[in-house]
Formats: sequence, structure tokens, C-alpha cells
Amino acid sequence: MLFRNRQLRRALILGLDILAIFFSFLLSWYVRFSTLSGWENGELYISMLVVTCLLYGIIFFMHDNNREGIVKQGVFENLVSVTQNTLFLLAYLMVYLFVTQQAILVSRYVVGFMFLFFLGLDFLFRITFRSFLIRFAGTGFNATNIMLITLSQFAPKIIRRMNGNKYALMNISCITLLDDDRIGRTIEGIPVVGNRDNYLDSHRENVYDEVFIHLPYTYKFELKKLVLGFEQMGVTVNLNIEIFNIDTRAKTIRTFGDYQVVSYAATVHNPFALLIKRVIDIGGSIIGLMICAICWLIFSPIIKITSPGPVFFAQTRVGINGRRFKIYKFRTMYIDAEERKAELMKNNEMKGLMFKMENDPRITPIGQFLRKSSIDEFPQFWNVLKGDMSIVGTRPPTEDEYLQYENYHMRRLSIRPGITGMWQVSGRSDIKDFEDVVKLDLKYIDEWSLLLDFKLIFMTVGTVIFRKGAR
Repeated sequence: MLFRNRQLRRALILGLDILAIFFSFLLSWYVRFSTLSGWENGELYISMLVVTCLLYGIIFFMHDNNREGIVKQGVFENLVSVTQNTLFLLAYLMVYLFVTQQAILVSRYVVGFMFLFFLGLDFLFRITFRSFLIRFAGTGFNATNIMLITLSQFAPKIIRRMNGNKYALMNISCITLLDDDRIGRTIEGIPVVGNRDNYLDSHRENVYDEVFIHLPYTYKFELKKLVLGFEQMGVTVNLNIEIFNIDTRAKTIRTFGDYQVVSYAATVHNPFALLIKRVIDIGGSIIGLMICAICWLIFSPIIKITSPGPVFFAQTRVGINGRRFKIYKFRTMYIDAEERKAELMKNNEMKGLMFKMENDPRITPIGQFLRKSSIDEFPQFWNVLKGDMSIVGTRPPTEDEYLQYENYHMRRLSIRPGITGMWQVSGRSDIKDFEDVVKLDLKYIDEWSLLLDFKLIFMTVGTVIFRKGAR
């Protein structure tokens, strides 16, 4: 879903262009001197390479004609863009070398071959990236799922138009019709899941990341209630009508497929920071799984001996925007724990949609230690590596909890759930009200930054060491 953001795509293109400059320089050096070692005047060429990259950054933002998006540009348009940037860069670099009187010190062959290689490599990189976006960035797990809200007479045309645009990087997954009740039927192969009475409830049973509303100006419907209802759940709303003065946290005008829309969202996060967060998640999950393997060698025999059953516990949880996934932990309860939960509900210490009980009789002897030390959480790094979860995030609810959610509860699921988060470092089991958990999770979503993630990770380590609120 990250690749739908145009700013992120432009940043990745710039990164590929800089990479092309670097490889072009190495190739030109090798062609000229038949080696990549023993650089004569090495500092001079390194400074020239750095200046070249800086000059290219200026050219990219001043002259690059790729502002409409690399996906929409064809092969010829990309070749024109690369050629234009190459010529501008050559001219700027020549001026720099002349002004600094370095022109007579650098090899003309190195500079000439570098720009020839850059022209070819950069074009190849861009075409490959464009092909990747078209083939993969809008399909499968990477696709942005859309619920279309419209009238029955418009739905077929909109679906054909959206599906015919291979550059949209999105997928219409379900439909709500405001003028007709066709729930259970399909239009152009896409299921109708909602009507004018239950459009907000459809999120419980269907996966969609954003909503696209296409209505005529003359159609009478309380749009403000519709937009704010989805915004309250953390779902981005794209409105294909005139701009209404609806007071939401984030409102932007953007291109949505072939349409100009207004997007309403509870929170908008920096896509570059989200990309870094994912990289950190992957690196952290690899380390976490190594520790998990050591824990498995130590504790799996004890788990088996103290309680018959599997070493790992798997349970369906609800993740980002309603996606179901299997969460994994070291088993800390007897195998009949779920069956016994109903009879223990009268002892529930939590107010709301969570279950917590001190001295829970379903917990095994070794399970008490695993929970207090948080060792039982380590298998969740597998969920992090797969992309179901993040290291830091909100608490993923069980299915039965999720089906009882109020609309505003659902905004907790507008980001990936995490192994740790504000709730975990704020006392965990000491918190007695589910609404307090919700407040902490929404606070995390609204105030999220990479710095906050690092802070919560360090606080989690302290919480585990001192076992604050753990039982």
C-alpha cells in the first residue's frame, strides 16, 4: 500500500537515479583504467561524485517532467525525461568543474563514459521500477482495497473505468449501493455488501482500506454523517463531488484513479517514516526470531512436560483494517482454555471488551513465568516478519472482541498492530478499563513518529525487566 503514495514513488525514483550515477561512475572508471582500485586523485573524483549527486537532486526537483507519476508515463516519455535530466546534469557539472578549475584535472573519458552509462542505466532502472509498480504494487497483499459507494446506475461504469486503469494501483473489493438493496449479489463480479442503512457495519465482515464515494450533486443524502462515520473508524474517504466543509483531522485533494477527489482521514503519516518503520521491523524480527529459537530449545520440553499439547499457541486476531491473521505465542494455558473462558467471565477484571483475571486457573505453572517475563511473546516476531504486525503498534483484538466494537474503536486498526505499544508500557494488566486501552492506542496513532517507537521500545525493555503490570 505504501507504493500508492506519489511522494514516496518520487523519492524512490530519485534514489534509483542516484544509484545509477554511482554505478555509472564505477563503470566509467573501470572502462578507462581497467581496474576499480588504485585511484589517482581519488579525493578529487569522490568530491566530483558527491557534487554530481547534489546537482542531480536540484535538477530532479526543478526540471524533471515526471510530476504526473512514473506509472502513467510510457517508455518514450521516460526516455525523454532521463535524457533531459542527463543533459542538464552534464551542463551543470561542466560549469562546476570550470568554475572550480578542476576541468583539467579530471579525465574527460571518465566523465564522458559516466554520462553515457547513466543515460542507459537510469532508463533501465526507471522502466524496471515502472514495470514493478504496474505488475506487483497494485496486486495481492500490496493492493489498496476499495469499497465503492454509489448508485446502482453508476456502479458498472465506474468499476469498468477503475479496473481498466492499470496504473491506479488499487482494487475495488466491495460495493455499497445507496439507492437499492442488492446485498449478496454482484456487479461486474464484485460483491455488493452494503446499503444506505448498514454502510458503516460492512467493515466488520469485509476488508477495505479506503472508501470511494461517487454520487451526483443532486442526490439527497447526509454526506457529512457518511464521511465522519468512516473517518471515525480510521478509514480514508475519497469523495468524488464538490468540496464540503467537513471538519476532519486531515483533508487533501488528490488524483484517485482517473478522478479528482477529496480525501478525508483521521491521521496522515509520513510515507518515508513508514518505510523506515517497516525496515526496522524486518531487522528487529530477525533478531527476535533468533532469540525465540533459543527460548524454544529451553522451554519447549518444559511446556510439554507440565501440560500436554502443542508448544505454540495460535489464535485468529484482527489486524490492519480488518485483516485476519494467525498470531503465535508460546502456549501458557491448558489446551481447554478457550472452552473454560465462558465460565470464568464472571471473574473478568476488565470493564469492556477484554478479558483479564488475576490468578487465572487456565494458566500453566511454566505459563506464569513465561507471561511475567514476556517470553511467550517472542513467536510474534514471525508475524512481524510476515507483515501482519509491527514491533510497536496497537493491541490486535480477537475476533469476538472485534465484532462487538463500536465504530470509533475500529480506528485502532487503521495501523498495523504491534507486539508492544502504549498500553503495554503503561501498566498492562494494571489497566482495568478497555476504554483506557482504546485511548492509549488512539494517542499512539495520532502522535506516531519513529522517535516515539524507539521510546516505547526502550520503555518496553524496562517494563519487562521490572515486570511492571505483568501477570
